[in-house]
Amino acid sequence: MLTLYVGDLHFSGWSMRGRVAVAEKGLPVAERIVELDWPIRESPDGVLFAGDGTDEREAGIGCACDADELAEADVEGILEDSAMSLLPRVPILADTETGAVAGDVVSIAEYLDEIAPDSGPSLMGTTRRQRALVRSISAWASHDLPYLREGASYARSLRTAPGIPGPGAVEQARWLCDVVSGLLRRSGGPFLVGDFGLADVMVSTYFQQLRGWHIGIDDPTVRDYAGRLLERPSVADHIDQARAIYRAIDEAPTGSPQWILRHYRYHPGKQLLHDWQRDRCEQLVNTTAAEAVQLAYQGLDLEQITQTLAQTYEVPPERVADDVTTLFARLSPA
Repeated sequence: MLTLYVGDLHFSGWSMRGRVAVAEKGLPVAERIVELDWPIRESPDGVLFAGDGTDEREAGIGCACDADELAEADVEGILEDSAMSLLPRVPILADTETGAVAGDVVSIAEYLDEIAPDSGPSLMGTTRRQRALVRSISAWASHDLPYLREGASYARSLRTAPGIPGPGAVEQARWLCDVVSGLLRRSGGPFLVGDFGLADVMVSTYFQQLRGWHIGIDDPTVRDYAGRLLERPSVADHIDQARAIYRAIDEAPTGSPQWILRHYRYHPGKQLLHDWQRDRCEQLVNTTAAEAVQLAYQGLDLEQITQTLAQTYEVPPERVADDVTTLFARLSPA
């Protein structure tokens, strides 16, 4: 059985690449979402922040994830003796039949082509020349566009109003378009190495970033390519799923506990709530607050949360009501 480990879909551009590559091959794969790393730091005034300057702790070959979460998700124990237990990052593809573990997108694509050469497109290409070119493009896309990755991030590109891209990001977006234009001219299209493959997977996140951050594409050939790429079912389906969390916010009654908490990701073990849009963390300092949050995640409204806590602690509801109201007022992003 193949298992793909990915991170939060609305954070991890590397997980997008892994998911698109796997989807293109059309093989049965179990998917497990692993909590991304929580790089917590504290400001001088005691305010907790999440992040280390970028929305997604994405290195050159993957997105850092929580090592304990990854180990817990690895119910078969296949990752335990692999390098990924030492380098916890997603995406990871594990094959329980062979024991193989592929810990970066290029390795994933190579493994998929090896075990299923006749299923879907040949991600790495069909000739030595193509494979060499695909590896070269993939290395460039992984390592040489840091300002685009950080200054116009994938995570923020999924939001309605991501902000203004950094000047370095805009400059590297132009470089991306120049390189893509040259590759299309040499291959004859419709994709970077002729047929769709890993090279296109690697730049798919960047063209989502250009679209989401409203960075224009002047070259009509590149603009048409971007349209083909982003409309491809494997890419479009992923982006639609990644945006689901924002639709969930819109669907909840504004101001309700559910609406408030859908602005956060929650780490029960650390009792931390992370508002990824404001890059802030809230520490739940007592058991009652943590229980109130858990009840809200179960769909209870403020009155129901108050009544439940009052019954649990055998106190009058009015003793609980102010604390519950204050908690959710503090958490409210409005």
